[in-house]
Amino acid sequence: MKKLWMRAIVGTAIAGGIGGATVAAATAFNDSEAPEVSGEQALQEVFSKVEGTVQEVELGLEDRRYYEVEVESSVREYEFLIDAASGEFLAEEPGQENASDDEFHRPVDAMDYAEYSMVEEQVDTGRLTYHLATDNPGNRILFLLDENGEKQFKTIFLKDSRELEIIDLSNGEQVYRGDI
Repeated sequence: MKKLWMRAIVGTAIAGGIGGATVAAATAFNDSEAPEVSGEQALQEVFSKVEGTVQEVELGLEDRRYYEVEVESSVREYEFLIDAASGEFLAEEPGQENASDDEFHRPVDAMDYAEYSMVEEQVDTGRLTYHLATDNPGNRILFLLDENGEKQFKTIFLKDSRELEIIDLSNGEQVYRGDI
């Protein structure tokens, strides 16, 4: 199996949110080997499914070219396979559980969170419940779900810089971005 290693800048990467990750190729390709989809595009596909810290982005050059993308969230470790020609999601390989799904995907009382009052100012939360997706020393990600369990809003709070971003998931628009 021939693989080309690519490195991702390790850090919390959130598609469409505060922060980000970039991928730099370690080796030049000849025309027959060059993938049609970049490593960054593969990451965008992964981040449409999960948020977390990029551990590794690897380009496999076998019969079918694909990216292996490893992401670690506070819930578990993920490994995704993304087609290097189309950018399509191929598979998710089983990862190691870090915590039970119930612990991080249950309603939480967010009143004690630093970002709570700003979220309440920006969003009508009357019929929404807060659900914790990620809470680590660097950031906290919450989803606000309606009574049908549908995600309506996403909040991303960077703890050190006290930056908050609120995204309306129904239209993908940013509701708020700034310091609190």
